[in-house]
Amino acid sequence: MEQAITASEHIKRYLIIPSGGSGVRMGADLPKQYIKLGNKTILQHTIEALVKYVDYIVLGISYDYRIIVEDMLQTIGLTDRVYLTLAGKTRFDTVRRALKVVPSGTLVGIHDAVRPFVAKEVVDNCFAEAQRVGAAVPVLQLTESLRYLPDEGEGGQSSQAIDRSRYCLVRTPQVFWSERIKEAYQQPFQESFTDDCSVYDQLYSDLALVPDTTENIKITTPDQLYWGEHLLTTSRQERLRLTQRLLSSR
Repeated sequence: MEQAITASEHIKRYLIIPSGGSGVRMGADLPKQYIKLGNKTILQHTIEALVKYVDYIVLGISYDYRIIVEDMLQTIGLTDRVYLTLAGKTRFDTVRRALKVVPSGTLVGIHDAVRPFVAKEVVDNCFAEAQRVGAAVPVLQLTESLRYLPDEGEGGQSSQAIDRSRYCLVRTPQVFWSERIKEAYQQPFQESFTDDCSVYDQLYSDLALVPDTTENIKITTPDQLYWGEHLLTTSRQERLRLTQRLLSSR
């Protein structure tokens, strides 16, 4: 399934979408990326949302679902811009395999298969910042209170309020110069590698933070699937108008 990609002279944008997850939290028979949202799978929504802003997509998929994915790509006419690689046992392995077909001297984003509502400006800003400094990630500021939960080895201390302004939620696409993230993924896996930035952080410290939108949700539970249906049927402009109307009525 793996295919080599030839780099061109100018900087190209590549996007890896690891799609080998089982979707246990969704409680469905299918992996969450193959569940229908409207009349399309979540994965198809994600591909169609991102392909407009990148040159090529690399999908890391389970062998069991290759025919479904190949048929979908044929239907939407993207077989020439989407490359398939086999998923590994973990997300880490899936990304490492996908990176093998991405050439050096390019920018590569890595995006969750179940985030179909990322905004164009977020994608463009992440690629622009990564090109400028080396790597970039979309983040969302916290709006709710946080408490620190000590573990058993901390003498039975009670939970403590912490300053939420010092923390943010990390989203995708996370974008890097390809040779740097390839180097980072040569490291052995560690439990602390919860996303691609945490892998990158082991070698580099030039990560730029890009403001994200609230709509860029990760659909992993039935509640989030319900919210995704709402986002799908309501344009962003209409959602902003409704929010402004609610705020002005208070």
